Amino acid sequence: MKIKYLKFRHWLLATIAAVAGITVGCDDHNIACEYGTPEAEYHIRGQVLSPEGNPIPGIEVQQYGSPVDTTDGQGSFAHTAYNHFPGESFPLVFIDIDSAENGSYQDTTVVVDTKEVELTGGDGNWNQGSGTIDLTVTMTPKSGK
Repeated sequence: MKIKYLKFRHWLLATIAAVAGITVGCDDHNIACEYGTPEAEYHIRGQVLSPEGNPIPGIEVQQYGSPVDTTDGQGSFAHTAYNHFPGESFPLVFIDIDSAENGSYQDTTVVVDTKEVELTGGDGNWNQGSGTIDLTVTMTPKSGK
């Protein structure tokens, strides 16, 4: 009798576990039918300036986990931030890599806020689309130089 009880109990637990692991089908109730996290792509474009308003070329634009971009001769840059949760903030770091060629500037971190960015082109599920952010960064000269 005890063995039959144990077999039934194991069967019941296995059945409950199997049922708990099955996902439900989708319908038209605005439920995304895939695994993952909502994400968006942000195109950040802008210019890096000195305190006097002059463009600074040769500044690296870095974000953890993304390719590095560099400002052009007019201090302009374009950076794409991939796979971000919509509405989150993330840092961009601006680093003077040419030493004193265009002046020496302190590394500058700018927190990019995506809460007000309008997203377009999403698939209606986890891909929320992409948006553009315009940014002007003023770097501070290193003291004693």
